[in-house]
Amino acid sequence: VEVRAAGSQRTVPLIDFYRLPDATPHIETVLEPGEVIAAITVPANPASRRSHYLKVRDRASYAFALVSVATVVRLSGDRVDDARIVLGGVAHKPWRVIAAERALVGRSLDPVSIDAAARVAIEGARPLKDNRYKVELARQSVARALRVAGGVA
Repeated sequence: VEVRAAGSQRTVPLIDFYRLPDATPHIETVLEPGEVIAAITVPANPASRRSHYLKVRDRASYAFALVSVATVVRLSGDRVDDARIVLGGVAHKPWRVIAAERALVGRSLDPVSIDAAARVAIEGARPLKDNRYKVELARQSVARALRVAGGVA
């Protein structure tokens, strides 16, 4: 994310751009007063040919996601070389689940490894009273997005 202010410019990795709430929950990003987003650079990535975005919502297409999942898998033969899994709608910021990505690397992209990665993706989830349903919804959504991205029936 390219950020500019009068006379200055800086680049912030997207993973660092959003903040978790602390004593200032109304501040969602690392933008300083006077800064604006000038550009977002998305590098070309041949792995993105095996990708999928899934948005689960309870009504019309413009509704906020209850859960969303963005996945990318890079395969060598039937083995996963690299993976990216990011959840939306489950935290105050997009939530990359690195442990679930690592659970896939070196394994075949099959129903067993997909289910294992989806379970890892929700480990340690701390839902609130009224959104507990999102944990299982996130698990199922990760599995579905990985199946679609990898072409697994």
